[in-house]
Amino acid sequence: MKCSYCLIIGMILCLTSCQDNSTSTTVLDLLHSPVTTNVTNSFTYSIDAKQYSDNSYNDLSFLSDSLVVTLSSSSYLSGQAIISVSDSSNATIFSDTVRSNKTIAIAHLKTTKPRHCRLNITNLTAKLAFVIAGQ
Repeated sequence: MKCSYCLIIGMILCLTSCQDNSTSTTVLDLLHSPVTTNVTNSFTYSIDAKQYSDNSYNDLSFLSDSLVVTLSSSSYLSGQAIISVSDSSNATIFSDTVRSNKTIAIAHLKTTKPRHCRLNITNLTAKLAFVIAGQ
């Protein structure tokens, strides 16, 4: 019986002396991380950003040269996002800079097939959604 008490006390001491010094991702970090979908003929990027900065480069796979492009920024407070889409020869198909609340929708955009999407985001606090889809 005495051995059981010592074991229980030892386990309690062990568990109470543990500390979490990890730098793991918190739920708030995940809530403010971008969500990207990149499939054939479609690319989406959305984020509820809080002082978020990132440079991302995405290879695209489009079979269509007729596109629908939407860009929406709401709850804007600060920062900027530069979005550009280019073709295989790096010619710009679409480009815009977000520095305020805005909504852009372009239907039936006839162009060359998109191959790359760059997002340069600096200290952005806003809800941002960008979609490009083939028709």
